Amino acid sequence: MNMSMRFWILLLITFTILGMIASTLFAGYYVSKNNLISNTKEINRVYSEKLAQVTDQSLQAMEESLEKRALDMTALLDNQEALKISLDQFLRSSHYFNSIAIIDKEAKVITSAPDLDVVGYHVHSIGINEALEKKETVISDLYDAAIGRKILLISSPIWTESGTYEGMLAGTVYLQESNIIESILGEHFSQDGSYVYVVDRNGVLIYHPDRSRIGENVRENLVVQKLMNGESGTLQITNTKEKDMLAGFSHIPTSNWGIVSQTPYDVSIQPVWDTIRNMVLYSIPFIFFTVLLSIIFAERIASPLRQLALQTYTLKNQKIPKERPSISTWYFEATQLNQTIQTYIDAQEDQLQTVMKDSQTDPLTGLPNRRYIDTTLQSWIEEKPFFSMIILDIDYFKMVNDTYGHQMGDEILIFFGEALGNVVGESHLFARYGGEEFMILLPEATVDEALKLAHRLKYTLANMNAPSGEKITFSAGVGCYRNDSENLTTFMQRVDEALYRAKRSGRNRCEIAMTKKTS
Repeated sequence: MNMSMRFWILLLITFTILGMIASTLFAGYYVSKNNLISNTKEINRVYSEKLAQVTDQSLQAMEESLEKRALDMTALLDNQEALKISLDQFLRSSHYFNSIAIIDKEAKVITSAPDLDVVGYHVHSIGINEALEKKETVISDLYDAAIGRKILLISSPIWTESGTYEGMLAGTVYLQESNIIESILGEHFSQDGSYVYVVDRNGVLIYHPDRSRIGENVRENLVVQKLMNGESGTLQITNTKEKDMLAGFSHIPTSNWGIVSQTPYDVSIQPVWDTIRNMVLYSIPFIFFTVLLSIIFAERIASPLRQLALQTYTLKNQKIPKERPSISTWYFEATQLNQTIQTYIDAQEDQLQTVMKDSQTDPLTGLPNRRYIDTTLQSWIEEKPFFSMIILDIDYFKMVNDTYGHQMGDEILIFFGEALGNVVGESHLFARYGGEEFMILLPEATVDEALKLAHRLKYTLANMNAPSGEKITFSAGVGCYRNDSENLTTFMQRVDEALYRAKRSGRNRCEIAMTKKTS
């Protein structure tokens, strides 16, 4: 099938628009994605830096609190009960440590809070040995303690006034239980998959949202390697679960730890798709406007011939269009074709109107006929809440035909129709329904109103002579139809019965149709 000129113009414009949209969306996606990745990494870097500062301050505060308390312990070394009370008070007030102990220079536990059942025992752990060796405030690496926990030990030496080293005041942090580090960092875990973790100087996890991973060595991680070198920055990496992450990391000077804040790559670039969707939504009006202009342009070029072709196609199928579009024939050939086609359609419409009028008009009286009445009734029962009907039958019409002939009978029918027109007027509909029967339809009129009209017609005819020189009378049935009470066929039967009741009762009278209950 051959495509029209308009089709090819619209196809070209469509491909052009789609190409522009595709290139714009691709560029928007690429730029937005890179910006989001950069922003997410920078946000995580700044965030990890702030957390590192908070953590560093907390560690310094923990060291300072131990150093201050260690000075107080010097005077109590000979009183174990006083040491115990002082430790209990310190543990309750500081909230920094999970447990506290005083350990002498031989690694023997003097006392602890809470009671860990290690008092009197020598404890040679990594943290304690390091503190005894250095004789200074120390933050240990993570290690497995004798009490069965993964811990950090922060200790401060105890010196006598004479400068003799007596041991240490040691505070422990249980890394797999609620602790000060978790209280600082744990609340920053996010439902979108973002989280924070902390590694020590050896690349061992000392904090992670998944406690089971604490103690795991992750030094193979590129971010952790940079932290072990004392670096801070951002990086896109793949974690141990093979998931791409956008990380920001910061080094903690006090402990040589590193804090990493990271967000899943997929979560970070999700707004890109929201942006693309919004771009499409916001572009729709402009796309619509461009397409509209394109259609107008194509129509301007191809419309005259196409519209004329469609009109000729309709006429070829012997159909006259109900509405004729206005064709802008802005060049000579289209103008000539349009004039010829419109002249032909005008002639066809005139002929059709004549045929339709003849089919709905009684040729003798010029009144609407039964077909017109039936069509009108079908529309009235749907559109009007109620209406009244009068069926009239000329009395003794057969006798007129037999006495004066059919020509006189025709003249009387014409005379009766004219009388109807004079009485009924234009507010109601009247027609010849068949033979000597006529019908009047009164929209939204009651039975009483219809009956008054019928009597007015009787009075008019009583004061007129028919073409035969005699008075003519009629019998009538009158009824009111309400569209929620019965169907049209039953209603017309009731009015027809009223007509025949009038004829049986002596003619020249009007009878009201009985209601269904009365009948």
